[in-house]
Amino acid sequence: MQEHKVTLLQNNRLLTAMVSAIGAALCIWTLAAIDNSLNSDWVLMAPFGATMVLIFGVHQSPLAQPKNVIFGHLITAAVGLIFINSLSVTPLTLGLAVGCGVFLMLLTDTTHPPAGGNPLLIMLGGHYDWTFLFHPVLLGTVAIVILAVIYHRFIPGHIYPYKPQTTHKS
Repeated sequence: MQEHKVTLLQNNRLLTAMVSAIGAALCIWTLAAIDNSLNSDWVLMAPFGATMVLIFGVHQSPLAQPKNVIFGHLITAAVGLIFINSLSVTPLTLGLAVGCGVFLMLLTDTTHPPAGGNPLLIMLGGHYDWTFLFHPVLLGTVAIVILAVIYHRFIPGHIYPYKPQTTHKS
């Protein structure tokens, strides 16, 4: 008689999901605690929630790498600031700002999908001040990357930032 085993960790999906969720929760908790202690928005903004999916859920993806996280957010935030400071916020300018952000991320090889929301966040939220690039965008993304590097070091088999192994031809 063949023994039937039922496991919740089939292909480690449950364990992977738990490890990813814990990393994301710890990272956002840390950023929120910093903002709370400073009574200001220094390191946290809504698109960072989506960044957690990539950095902790699929950390090997090229879209989750530090260069993409930091520069993707910076580029699209700059686009949003350029648009809001030079044009009226209309359906057309919202679409153009997001399109320009996507174009520039693809052109610079810094694509990070969660950053695509930054022009909308900035333009719909009325963020006109250029310091927004420094905080929360730059400080927040750098903090996220540092926290992710530290967290992934504690997870066996996780390497972040991830560099694919290249095979050398002899």
